[in-house]
Amino acid sequence: MKAQRAPFEPFVLKARAKVNLRLEVGPRTNHLHDVLSVIVPLAVHDELTFEPAQDRFCVVMDLPGIDERENLVWRAARQLADPPPSVRVSVTKHIPVFAGLGGGSADAAAALRGLARILRLQGHSISEAALVKAAAACGSDVPAVLCGRLAIVSGTGDSVTPYPCAAPPWGVVLLKPAIDSITSRAYQWLDEAAVPHPLGAQTMQRARTICRALADHDFQATMRLLHNDFDAVISPKLPAVAEAHRRLREAGAAATLLCGSGSCVAGFFATLPEADAARARLTLGPGEWAGVTELQP
Repeated sequence: MKAQRAPFEPFVLKARAKVNLRLEVGPRTNHLHDVLSVIVPLAVHDELTFEPAQDRFCVVMDLPGIDERENLVWRAARQLADPPPSVRVSVTKHIPVFAGLGGGSADAAAALRGLARILRLQGHSISEAALVKAAAACGSDVPAVLCGRLAIVSGTGDSVTPYPCAAPPWGVVLLKPAIDSITSRAYQWLDEAAVPHPLGAQTMQRARTICRALADHDFQATMRLLHNDFDAVISPKLPAVAEAHRRLREAGAAATLLCGSGSCVAGFFATLPEADAARARLTLGPGEWAGVTELQP
């Protein structure tokens, strides 16, 4: 696809973080683990600004030390069109990295949406199937984040089934300790602890049940069904994560949950004002991050 200057007005897209309300890990398939997960978007988000550029595609990150081409936005653009259109994508980060909140995947999904809009303005036919295919090539979380709603994710992340749901009025406090969690290492710990297990009809039923509870705005039922297989190995290996669970519970969280493969922990509250009050009670140490957000399914 020949690169050209994009005839469009600058625009901004939100790249929403996600939380896995349930995450169960199965055996490896072709070097990747099967998963059965329930993913829901959060209100906290990065921002991607799309502007016309001279002669080439470029990515500008506001985090130091990230190369223009060593990020998921660049990879997403190359998956959708090679070369991509002449566009400058500026990424403003609000989602912490190495937290399990899917920030990089969210950026990739937003890049795909934004570039598809631009390419369509240029007369190219970009189907939803093409976007999903490009998302799958970027990473296992990207198709689910591209979906942008409550969804059940299975396989190696390539099967995404949306679940209709209006946003419940709950609050979430996110607490990331001053330590990063590397996804590949987290999976290694899972394997060493023999945590992966067969994913069958009962696993899918548990996923559907929590989706139904969320859609019904049944806070207590949803809290009882929260689960993340990674927590069994991450909390013992990274004591700061176990400590984050404790601090959130002491601040009043009805339940806490490791976000993805960590290291961020989410505390759930029945109302947003309760979450705001809990965040105010937290005292952060050097390198820690905390924020209040909502579910946005």
